[in-house]
Order: sequence, then structure tokens, then C-alpha cells
Amino acid sequence: MHGHFERNNAKKPGGVKKVLLIVLGIVLLLVVAIIIGVVVYYNSMLDKINYVEVPKITYTQSTTPEGQDAQAEEGDATETPETTAPHVASSEDYINFLVVGQSSRAGEEARMADTMILCTLNTYEKTLTMTSMLRDAFVKMPDYKGHYGGRIKLTTIYNLGSYYSDGDPAGSMELMNQTLYDNFGIEVDYNFEVDFDAFVWIVDAIGGVDIELTEAEANYLNDDDVWVTYDVEPGMAHLDGMAALSYARMRKAEGDSESDIVRTSRQRKLMEIILSELKKEPISGLQNLANEVLPKITTSMSKSDMTSMLLTILPMLPDLKVNVGGTCPADYWGDMVDIYDDGTQHSVLRFDVAQTTKTMRAITEGEGLETMPTEAAETTQETTK
Repeated sequence: MHGHFERNNAKKPGGVKKVLLIVLGIVLLLVVAIIIGVVVYYNSMLDKINYVEVPKITYTQSTTPEGQDAQAEEGDATETPETTAPHVASSEDYINFLVVGQSSRAGEEARMADTMILCTLNTYEKTLTMTSMLRDAFVKMPDYKGHYGGRIKLTTIYNLGSYYSDGDPAGSMELMNQTLYDNFGIEVDYNFEVDFDAFVWIVDAIGGVDIELTEAEANYLNDDDVWVTYDVEPGMAHLDGMAALSYARMRKAEGDSESDIVRTSRQRKLMEIILSELKKEPISGLQNLANEVLPKITTSMSKSDMTSMLLTILPMLPDLKVNVGGTCPADYWGDMVDIYDDGTQHSVLRFDVAQTTKTMRAITEGEGLETMPTEAAETTQETTK
């Protein structure tokens, strides 16, 4: 009997090992199944987005801030430890997304850029800066697909790009990107186009937005019987999606002497509130939001680029600071111009191309920031962001 028990005990370690291997195999299978499920779900979400291929622009401006090479060479000569060298801003730190809210819909087929916001992500400083592109900026349109480019309002560029490309939104994005580069020195990395329905749905999905209204703004919304179905009061007001869209498009409230300037400031304020609310949404809420909104988005970003971008952005979300920013051009003056040579005068905004380009290169590529006195650099970033 004693020997019998010894033989049974001798088999136990092998039996335990076999059970552990089986359990480990099941766990691994479950992990693989979960990963496959996540990947499949992630890809299914990406498939909802509308993708277009926009030809890349060959940028010729220097993306190395003035003096950076000299500083690097000096550092090499003196063998300054890398840990003590201050970070020098470069184009590698910046990613520029152009978000366009376009007004095309049934009965209004023209693809007009109703809202243009340049979102600049600084991956080193973990900031997202929003700069509104002024619709009335009087820009030089580049020659495009056999069409001569003359002077025209910036808002018209998006429509012409689509028109010259037989309705393809990629044409809108391509022509807008080239125009922004030629006139302002802006290098757009990725384009996003969102229609009005998507905006309304996003605001309603987060339960509306709370925003402070002036008396003139409240009166404007109350007079809007198309988009606003209820009355609001001056002060803090709660707006649903339709009312928020009316607020974002508001141009002629009493006191809006520079309508597009005030209008774009409202848009940036509204965007900041929406982004803040989205950060509070649970995963389930974001999933529902994505299901409805993604089909209403058109982008030049590929799926692989989007995956890489998400891996870059997600870790910095808790510390990401959103800067409401300013306008482009930042300095401008009004003028009346007969744009179409038909005897009709149109209000436009003229600007200094060289100065605007210098300012926008600092915001979007970090050029020149390290050569400026600290106080001046901080002021430039604040006023232009």
C-alpha cells in the first residue's frame, strides 16, 4: 500500500502542470479573441468614415527655425549634454488639421466653407490651438486644373475646388490647402470636412451646451424661427444642436460691426465647450456618438495615419490644453472690391502677406519662436492661439 501511494504522488506534479497549461491556453485564446474583436470593431468604426485622397503639396519654405542649425552645431562643438539642452521648437512637434464645416445639403448643393478652423496640435507642449480662418480674407487663388487663379474671398475657394473637380471634395481640400500655403504659409497635414447635420447631432448627443449670451445674441436667436424653436434669455443659456448651429453661424447680431471676427470667436468658444464635454463622456456615449457622426465626416487622413494619430493623442489627452486662439489673418483692414468685374462692390479683408506668413509659421511650425525674447514669444503664442 505504501508503494501504491508513492506512485500516485509521483504523478501529481505532471497532472498539475497539464492543468496549468490547459488554463493558460484557454486564457491566451480568450486574449487573442478579445484582441481580434477589438481590431474588428475598430476597423468597422473606421469604415464608417468617408475617405478621399488629396494630392500632397510640395512645401518649399524652410521648416527649420532660423538659428536652429547654428545652435545644433555649437552644441556639437562644445559637447553640451543632451539632457541640459533646451528643447527647440521644430515642425516635428506640430500637426495641422483643417476642419471645415460645409453647408452643402439638399437644395443647397454648393460646397461652401461656412466655417474653417485650423487645429494645431503641439505634441511636445501638449496643446491644441484653434485658429479661425476669416471667410472674407482677400486671397490669391492658385491656378488650378486649367483655371486661372485670381483674387477672391477665402470662403469661395472650397466651392471652386469642388466645382473644378466635378463635385469631388478632394478638389476642395487640395485647392484650399494650396491657397492657405501660398497666402499664409500654412502647411495643412490633414483635412476634415463636417456637415451641419453632424454638428447638430454632436451637440444633442452631449445633452446640449451651456453658453453665456449677450442681449444682442439672445435677440438674434429668438428671431431665428428656422433653427431655434424656443426663446432664450441673456446670460447663461442652454442650447440644443439646432440653436447651437444658429449661434455658430450668427453674423448679424446687433453690434457685430466686424461680423466675421465676432462670429469666429463664438465658434472657437463653442468648440472649446464641446471638446470639454466630450472628454467627460463615458465610453458607451462616445461609441454611440461615433456611430452617428463618423458617416458624416470626410477626411484626407488614411486609416493607418488615423491609427498612428490616435496612439499619439490618447496618452496626452489628460494633460491636453485647448487654446481658444485667434484669427488668420490676425492683422487686417477692410476694403470694398469689385471682385467679379460686374460693377458690384464686395467687402473684403486685406492683409500683409509677409507678416501674416511669419505669424502663422510661428503658430503652426514653431518657426522663429526661439529667436524671440521669452516675453515676446509668449505674447505671440497667446495672441495668435
